[in-house]
Amino acid sequence: MHNGVSEAAVSGLDVIDTDTALDYCRDRIRHFKRKADHNKREALRLFMALIACTLGAPLLITLGSGLLWGKVAPSLLSTVATGCAVWLQQRKPQQLWTLYRTMQRRLEFEEVSHRFQMNDYEGSDDPDKTLAAKTAAICSAAHDYWVPLTPNPDRAISVLHAENCKQDSL
Repeated sequence: MHNGVSEAAVSGLDVIDTDTALDYCRDRIRHFKRKADHNKREALRLFMALIACTLGAPLLITLGSGLLWGKVAPSLLSTVATGCAVWLQQRKPQQLWTLYRTMQRRLEFEEVSHRFQMNDYEGSDDPDKTLAAKTAAICSAAHDYWVPLTPNPDRAISVLHAENCKQDSL
């Protein structure tokens, strides 16, 4: 048992040694905040790069003179834009950002409810045990929501197969 939560409930949840259920909850809040902030920065930077490269390539083709500015630079910008688009579609940092921020907010709600003895904590025989159980459940739910967002090679193969079938029918 970890703070009143069964080992099955917390296994695989990256539990670090904490003294109290409140420490455990706060640690998980920091964990999800870090992950949300990272994915937010990644999503916004890649999206800005995608827009800049997509808008810059045609300008260089139109206004650039010579091989370097008229052909090489636009090709490089198009390649970078494609890489950014593929990364955003496969890794889905904007969806991960939303997922992790949502989990952070849910844990913050539980922390406040625990502190002020509201909701499920009001009249609870063991508010710390309730907080630990709810924290573990939120972390487990985060994993369940995260799994479908991971890149799936089968999905990529089915998309390629569909594209090949479409071209064969032309």
